[in-house]
Amino acid sequence: MHLKRVYKKSMNNSKHCIYCSGPLFSPEEQVGMNAISQVIEQAGYSVFLPQRDGLEAYVLKYINTPLNTRLFYIRDQIDQAIFALDVFQIVQRCHAILVNLNGRVPDEGAIVEASIAFSCNKPVIFYKNDCRAPFSGRDNAMILGLSNVKMVKDLDDIPVRLKKVLSRISLKSSKITQAGPLMSAIKHGERIWTLMKPFQSAKQKTTEQMDAMVNEVLAICKSFTQDIDEK
Repeated sequence: MHLKRVYKKSMNNSKHCIYCSGPLFSPEEQVGMNAISQVIEQAGYSVFLPQRDGLEAYVLKYINTPLNTRLFYIRDQIDQAIFALDVFQIVQRCHAILVNLNGRVPDEGAIVEASIAFSCNKPVIFYKNDCRAPFSGRDNAMILGLSNVKMVKDLDDIPVRLKKVLSRISLKSSKITQAGPLMSAIKHGERIWTLMKPFQSAKQKTTEQMDAMVNEVLAICKSFTQDIDEK
């Protein structure tokens, strides 16, 4: 009964709720995630931080323990429970997701969470002040495409970016709609595919033709990639 009261109270919070996503499997990673969540909370937002508010807070000792045959079953159940709770938080409860991309490569779970938020048309905001990445400091295009918001590089700039993004989102509604980044990506992807089809069927392709096609693709994508700060 006590847990139900606590849960009900959290759902009635009058603040926008931010899902704080990123690596959390080492003490150093957890310190970094705590710093991010503190900046967001000090700006007046509610935060769901998995390492603190999720099942991870209770079961990380199992996750970080080398598995033996006795732990196989419980690990499967723990993983399923973590997945279900985190998906609920992203899809139903939180208004936006802040993803920490720091590290040589982004955290795999964080990218899945960002993808879920993107598919639900929830704002995805990336934070990164780490120059390590496979492509001259840039992350994979399929990762960067999940956000139509300029990447945050300074911790103190996170609240400013959140304020701009959340100014368009009602506290009372976090419903999944057919509008938003996902549908915009589909629309522009269809236009690009239509443009490419005749070019692909051509037996010979000149450099001039290839350059012309690239320019048309860039023109199509100009509005799609426009940063939210410029709108």
